[in-house]
Amino acid sequence: MALSSKQRRAVRLMFLRTDSEIAEELGVRRSTISSWRRDPDFRAALGEESRMVRSAISVLLSGVILAAARGLRAALEVSGDAKLMLDTLKAASAFDPAEEEPAETLEDVLRRIAENHAPDNLSSV
Repeated sequence: MALSSKQRRAVRLMFLRTDSEIAEELGVRRSTISSWRRDPDFRAALGEESRMVRSAISVLLSGVILAAARGLRAALEVSGDAKLMLDTLKAASAFDPAEEEPAETLEDVLRRIAENHAPDNLSSV
């Protein structure tokens, strides 16, 4: 069965507000929201919305990590302080030194980070 317009709005609001806030905004009782949560169609729509939210967050985080890697590269070119750059990457949990690659350069590290976190539009770090 298709969801009502209020149910579709509720699905979109589930990741932004509490059930009480959603109920108030939609002009329904909180128990109605609870009832909707048990409905298989509503649950399916909620699952799809959750996947879309996770995907959007992943894209945003990839962009942030790529921008940080590019910024670190630019800062390194100005300062020349490779240790500071690597320490920053380690602190951000964006770099775990590869034991099998002990001679890995900062350029290699930044390129690997960009490859791991960027969508397929990466041309260079």
